[in-house]
Amino acid sequence: MDLQQLLDRAEITDVIKRLARGTDRLDEQLMALCYHPDGFDDHNSFRGSGQDFARWVCEVLPYFDATHHMIGDPYIRIDGDVAQVDTYCQAHHVRQGSDMVLGLRYVDRFERRSGQWLIARRVCAFDWTLTVAFDPATGFQFGPDFTVGRRDRTDITYTGV
Repeated sequence: MDLQQLLDRAEITDVIKRLARGTDRLDEQLMALCYHPDGFDDHNSFRGSGQDFARWVCEVLPYFDATHHMIGDPYIRIDGDVAQVDTYCQAHHVRQGSDMVLGLRYVDRFERRSGQWLIARRVCAFDWTLTVAFDPATGFQFGPDFTVGRRDRTDITYTGV
């Protein structure tokens, strides 16, 4: 593997991580910028452009109190300006005493256009799901001096340290 291949892999991985971060922070712009303008997303319950997907996420996910997408290392196969990428993910969707956990894979076609790798097509393949009930009153309570994640641009990831 040469230096360019390592750089390509790093760029593709960063796009995948940015999309997960944008999803959990409900950052429509950050998510939309992960797709080519004609990029397509198939999340099963949503099918459409990357820009429309980002908008849809920001309309649907606020139903949950929090989401957390834990991304595995992507398996990347590059052939010229096209890359086939499989990424495992465990996605938590927490709401009022339950956590809907999804085991899934993002199956992506990345394309390098004008020197930039972005998603041309994404299919979300679901492998399993479970819902865990819990009593929020018995869980650890964050104190007033804790930094608690936010689902908007007031989150520390935007304000910095």
